[in-house]
Amino acid sequence: MIFPKKIRDYVKDSLYTINEVGMSESHVYVFDKYVLKVQPATPETDNEYEVLKWLNGRCPTPTILEYIKEDGIAFTLMTKAAGKMLCDNEYMSNPQKLVTLIASGLKMLWDVDLKECNCNYSRLDERLKVARENVEKGKVDPNKVEPETFGANGFANPEELITWLENNRPEEDLVLSHGDFCLPNIFSDGETITAFIDNGKMGPADRWQDIAIVLRSLRDNFNGEYRDGVPYEGYEPDMLLKELGIELDEEKNKYYFLLDELF
Repeated sequence: MIFPKKIRDYVKDSLYTINEVGMSESHVYVFDKYVLKVQPATPETDNEYEVLKWLNGRCPTPTILEYIKEDGIAFTLMTKAAGKMLCDNEYMSNPQKLVTLIASGLKMLWDVDLKECNCNYSRLDERLKVARENVEKGKVDPNKVEPETFGANGFANPEELITWLENNRPEEDLVLSHGDFCLPNIFSDGETITAFIDNGKMGPADRWQDIAIVLRSLRDNFNGEYRDGVPYEGYEPDMLLKELGIELDEEKNKYYFLLDELF
């Protein structure tokens, strides 16, 4: 991989590792002080650049140093996040501490004033358009979603699901949403949230967009989904909602869970 000159001026001959955590199409090069994300240029990569520029320190995110698009490829060079991912064993071994950190992270986002935010890529209108495009372009693999989403007790196919989502959209209670609020995308030093990463879907959206995703992420991580079926102990499904002091909104939780199946 040959990086653009402006990127090379930053990283010079520094050594790097490649981060393979996650499910995106990105190639992530981790340097001592920087992270370089290389991926197809899309409205989502543009949104990450624009929303982080707008945030300008309102909540803990990496600082984008260069955003360059060449031949359909986006090169995003940013500062390196401090701390550890919330899926680290340090946090997974202490479920109460983990959910306390997650709740504090959600509240950080919800406390951001959305005035003057013109980044609407995350709004439900746009999410449904992208989901519809994913379905029509055959990008949704029914074998890579939850087993109950499609089949005898679920939807017949992705087309039926996107139609249901379009016809049953809930009213939005807008907050600043991360958009993919799963454990590997949240960093902490053990005391507070130090960074939100992979912010391409960030922007105004309903708060249940993030709650639904992190509830699934907690379930899967504690069930041992990402460590060969070996579960962690001590987690109960209602811990996060208790920490947030809110009741489960079953309709919105289901809706945003199913919407994410098309991405």
